[in-house]
Amino acid sequence: MKLVLDVVRRSLHRFIELEGFDRAMALAGQAFAALLPLLIVISAISPAGGDNAADEVIDVFELSGQSAAVVQEAVAQPAEVQDGLSVLGLFILVVSALAFTRALQRLYTRAWRLDKFGVRGNAWGLEWLLVLAVYLSLQPAIVGLFDGTTATAVSLACSSAMWLLTPWILIGRRLPWHRLLPQAVLTALGLASLGVASVIYMPHAVASAASQFGFIGVAFTLLSWLFAGALVLVVTAAVGSTVVESAGASSDRGDARA
Repeated sequence: MKLVLDVVRRSLHRFIELEGFDRAMALAGQAFAALLPLLIVISAISPAGGDNAADEVIDVFELSGQSAAVVQEAVAQPAEVQDGLSVLGLFILVVSALAFTRALQRLYTRAWRLDKFGVRGNAWGLEWLLVLAVYLSLQPAIVGLFDGTTATAVSLACSSAMWLLTPWILIGRRLPWHRLLPQAVLTALGLASLGVASVIYMPHAVASAASQFGFIGVAFTLLSWLFAGALVLVVTAAVGSTVVESAGASSDRGDARA
């Protein structure tokens, strides 16, 4: 019990050291800035005129009625806009995506108290973006091969693997995999819990915001959801690094007694 309380106390100190709420808001803002250009690029290059991107957002949050119509209208682009946005939108997407990877990189380097990267950190960010693209392409197909609790377990395993690779790549592979494993599992469980809560809360929240403020309301609700997800990342980074350090300290004390 004393060990658990010590881990909780040290995790709280690590969260404060990371400036947890500010860092979560920065991550959410960067994710939001990367998401909107992504939707614009998909709208510009998709033969469906953005309908595929809109359908993805609608399916994720199980939207219907006015809220679904607002998202559909906001993401879909007329044909003359599509031709002008594809190249510029792709450039904006890369810039905003790298800004997000740098913010995520700073989280993990600070959580593990590692030296900061310079410009070369962008190379690790690009590598992570490629891994993320592969994951987003394959994960639905892999999980779709199973049903029920098996599908849930496979989904958690895939998520854990992704969140194991994420810090490992972004910190330049400076830590062994096994040290990052507790953090990865905690992150996967935390995001899965957020996903369950989102299915219950988001349809009503998005519908209410859409009816009052239109797309601005939907955007604000999405930003709030991204903040919740970013907060999960910050908390699990703080707890995961603290747990591993505490386990290492306990092992060192045991070796000293021996």
